[in-house]
Order: sequence, then C-alpha cells, then structure tokens
Amino acid sequence: MTTPSDTEPLYAAVELGSDGFRLYVASCVDGAVRVLATLSEPLRLGAELDADGGFKADAMRRALDCLRRFRATLEPWRPRAVRVVASSALRMARNAPTFFPAAQAAIGHPVDLIGPEEEGRLVYLGVAAGLTGARERRLVLDIGSGSTELAVGCGERIERVQSYGVGALRHGLAFFGDGIAPSAFEAALESSRSRFVDAGAAPGMRGWERAYGACGSVRMLAELAGELLPAARPLYAGRLYALRRVLIENGELARIAARWPQPGRAAQVAGGLAMLLALVEELGIDAVLPSQAGLRAGVIRELHLRAQAGAPDGTSRGTPGATHYRESA
Repeated sequence: MTTPSDTEPLYAAVELGSDGFRLYVASCVDGAVRVLATLSEPLRLGAELDADGGFKADAMRRALDCLRRFRATLEPWRPRAVRVVASSALRMARNAPTFFPAAQAAIGHPVDLIGPEEEGRLVYLGVAAGLTGARERRLVLDIGSGSTELAVGCGERIERVQSYGVGALRHGLAFFGDGIAPSAFEAALESSRSRFVDAGAAPGMRGWERAYGACGSVRMLAELAGELLPAARPLYAGRLYALRRVLIENGELARIAARWPQPGRAAQVAGGLAMLLALVEELGIDAVLPSQAGLRAGVIRELHLRAQAGAPDGTSRGTPGATHYRESA
C-alpha cells in the first residue's frame, strides 16, 4: 500500500470478472496510473455455473461477501470517483438479473455490465497509460477467462477492437476436462486457429514485432517460461512452442498443477496457451510482452480524463457499450 500525495485525486476501479473480483485504488500522474492499493479474490464464478447455467447459491454468497469487503476497504480512501465494471462473461448466467442488483447493493455503487468493445477499449487504455512511444502502433491482446479482445491503436487513439466469445477458462474446460493430453491440445489449437483466422485476414492486422498481453493468461505463461525455459522473456514465438513441448508433450503442466489449489487451473493455462499460439500464428506476432496493466488501469485512466474534462464527479456513467444496473427504489 502506498501513501498518496495530498494533491492527487484518487479513483477506484472494481472489476467483476468470471475468474475473480479485483479492486484498484489509484491516482493518475502525468498520464501514468499509480496504484495505491489493490485487492483480488479468485472467485472463479465462470467455472461455478449450475446445470441450468446460473450462479450457484454458495458462489453468489461468496461474491457478495467479497464486494462488501471491497466496500469497507474503499471507504477510508474516499476516492473522487468509483466505477464498477462486469465483463460480458457474467452476462451468460441465467440468474444475472438477480445477482447484479445484489452486487450493486453490496458494493454501494452502480454496476456497469460492459460489452466486448468497451472492455477491449478500456484494456487498451490501461496498457497505453503505462507505455512510452506515443507514435507506436500497437496490438493489445486480452485473453480473458470468458472472452478474448484484440485492440489496435496508436498512443491512446484506438483504431479497432475485435472480440471473440471464448476465453482461456471456457476453452480449457471444453478441451481438457479429462486431462492435458497432447491430442486434446492439438484439437484446442486447431479450434483456436479457426476462430482467429478472420483477425489475421483483416487489413493491417498481420505482422507485429511485438504485442502486449494484458491478461493473467499471458502473465502466467511468462512465469512458467521463466521457471522452465532459459532466457524466456519476452515470450518469443519459438519460446512458446518450446513451452508447449515442456508443458504438454512432456507432461510438466500436470505435475505443476498438483500444487495449485484451484481446480481447473491447469485446463485454463492449457486453453490460454492454445489460444495464444493461434494468435501468434494468425497475426504474425514475433514476441508477446506481458503487461501488468489492463482493464482496471484503463478505468482509472478514463475516470481521470473525465475529471480533467470537467465531469461533475469523474464517473463514467453513460459510457457507450455499458448496461447500468440500479437498485430499485
């Protein structure tokens, strides 16, 4: 936890993701997001849907308890503005109309159920805020748990956002429910290639010296590469194929996963690796650089920009692509 300057206005971003809930309290100094406090709880709601496609009662209880703790954490900071965003993955749940009003009451702020283009836009803004090179045309990859967004822009100007309704968790559970077999991985990779082939065919989308991976999947794969492969940073394409050999063909992922407490984590990592390899192939990416910034940093950056532009409270209500849930009177 960092002590803020008395002159720095504070903002808070809360992300309700299918893999976990996360909180940032931050300021924005010279365009860069300065994180002062962060909390994260791996709730994995996307893996805990019942047979009818709804959140299980225990999962909803844990999620609401988490949001009440976030609310208690936020109160002493007294941020100028708070934005709570839920990714499109949470829209799939049958009982989402019940969950979101309860979530809003628990956190004490409106909840924005954002669409895929809005998600990709905010992720890009978060990554751009932490980079130099205003004239660099860049590609940002966000392989989430339930969906994948590709964003291309120059500086903070966004050219295009493409979204795909599959993420590492969903892909992993579809192909690796019975274990991490090489044949299953090849099937997952071929499925990923077919999903992303249109992205590579789009004008201006092929041939990248580097791309930025703004997601836990890329960061986890980078950590595993650093542990298992020599000189593995950044994630060059050749290193990704070497990582595949070690993790999948040699069975190292199954051995590593034995020490992870979350069930299904190995399947999620394998799903993310298949999707990242397909993106590297289809988009002609030489290397993927893990980024610590993403959706929450983008929310903070936008709240700050709106405050500078004179928005009354710095909030981003009415943002295109967001559905706003409000408590009943």
